[in-house]
Amino acid sequence: MAVLSFSSEHEAGATIVHDGKVLAAVNEERFSRVKNQDGFPHRSIESVLKIAGLSAADIEHVIIPEISKLEDFFKNVILKYPTSLFMKGGSRFPGVPDAFKQMFMSSYIVSKAYLRVGLDHYMDYRRLKSLFPGARFHRVEHHLAHASAPYFTCEHDKALIISSDYWGDFACVMVSIAQGEKVKVVSRSFFPHSPGHYYASITKWMGFRANRHEGKIVGLAAYGDAESPAYDEIKDMFVCDGLKIIAPYMIGKMWHHKMPVFKNCMMKRLKEKYSREDLAAVFQRRFEEVFVELVRNCFNKYHIENLLLVGGSFANVKLNQRVFEVDGIKSIYVFPNMSDGGISAGAALNFDICDNGGSRNCLQDVYFGPAFSDREMEEALDEQHLTYTYERDIEKKIAKLLMDKKVVARFDGRMEFGPRALGNRSILYTAEDPTVNDWLNKKLKRTEFMPFAPVTLSDHAHECYQNLSGAEYTARFMTITFDCTDYMKKASPATVHVDGTARPQLISKEQNPGYFRILEEYFKLTGIPSIINTSFNMHEEPIVCSPRDAVRSFMQGHLDYLAMGRFLVNLNEQRKN
Repeated sequence: MAVLSFSSEHEAGATIVHDGKVLAAVNEERFSRVKNQDGFPHRSIESVLKIAGLSAADIEHVIIPEISKLEDFFKNVILKYPTSLFMKGGSRFPGVPDAFKQMFMSSYIVSKAYLRVGLDHYMDYRRLKSLFPGARFHRVEHHLAHASAPYFTCEHDKALIISSDYWGDFACVMVSIAQGEKVKVVSRSFFPHSPGHYYASITKWMGFRANRHEGKIVGLAAYGDAESPAYDEIKDMFVCDGLKIIAPYMIGKMWHHKMPVFKNCMMKRLKEKYSREDLAAVFQRRFEEVFVELVRNCFNKYHIENLLLVGGSFANVKLNQRVFEVDGIKSIYVFPNMSDGGISAGAALNFDICDNGGSRNCLQDVYFGPAFSDREMEEALDEQHLTYTYERDIEKKIAKLLMDKKVVARFDGRMEFGPRALGNRSILYTAEDPTVNDWLNKKLKRTEFMPFAPVTLSDHAHECYQNLSGAEYTARFMTITFDCTDYMKKASPATVHVDGTARPQLISKEQNPGYFRILEEYFKLTGIPSIINTSFNMHEEPIVCSPRDAVRSFMQGHLDYLAMGRFLVNLNEQRKN
């Protein structure tokens, strides 16, 4: 019988697995329309049951991706926190004020979090028991659930896994070795030594929202000077120590940008002294250096050449490129829904394969969300009194529109699972126009520093990107950047960042036949194997889920065409009417 897992932290969601295969997976934000929605994911649970064609009675096992908060508090917080609080990993003592701030701020974070989640998780458990009265309940440790997601969906029988985020079950970084059907933990780094806090803090100090806008820092960093003197001021607060990551007194030094006490923290001084581009550059540089050293240390000790990455830290696509470049690493795979939004999938897979007789399956795609019928699409169009045509060969039509420099929003098939739009909920445009990042982002009410990402025919990928071998698989899911070839820079300049990199999606016919055919027809017309693929959503909203979401976003963005299934809407026709 099927296994269901859920998560209720930020990026709440649910997953159903049967015999090692993900049948359905979705995040709550797609229904609530609130980005990174937290709380009990009742709509996600309803949706995955519907998609999988199951009822609550068909679910035999429910998996919770964490240990109990009581166990966590006594096993981790009480035992680990006092010793980890002032670990300095060879760094010098920063002084009494920073030490006090470290103790005060980190203790405040811990106490606030555990007071909140203790009650929330108890209520979640009671809800689950009422929804699935006949199911048996099991727990999988947070980072073990993370680590299981890439391992049980990849082709390797042996791999090195690194999971890293803000924290989960009080651990912030975990290194593990996977072989056969076992994942063995070899190292954990505990709070407050948190890569997630490091990056969230710089995001807030630069004026953006933590847990939402970290990608803007990655883009902004390319415009700054990574050799700025600011680097020497920040490098000692984030270090690698063997197989652990240590952040000596980081929380005290970075403090909180809105707290009036101890305003004269390190970050306030840095912000007054350096540009935000330079600060983004040096923080990104240090982030990369520490993880590169961790990967190098792991490889030197275990000599495992297959690297799997998971956790919110590895939403950082430039970081993923850098660790892939470590000598000895031959292949890399980042789980497509790498943050806590994908932890339900990892927990379900871990239990199903390790304890329920399931078999490992290599992930071919992540179209795990709901699909909609022609009738549902027509109803959404008719509600807004839109005129449309039915196109039997809509893929060829879209390719022609793209050649004519029209912006096309595509809505078709099952929704993608994870933060990347991978063709079924995407906005498409030619990659020949280098000005598109300015004018299309304004239409979509976005403020981005990164160029739009390309989707490229797999057969032509090596013409477009350097050092691709060993990363082709993870590039299917748009989770890593590559240096672009001269050909790519000339043929598709709109997708190449100022540092010469791009974050591609490689597409084949087997993954998504309709989407692939658009690229194939476009290539026949232009000789160019890449187009722009950006997520179909408005600024600060999640990717669209339903036909109604698609219609509303299409009209708000004033895009040229909406291709919904086989229905094609021309914005100019609506204006005439």
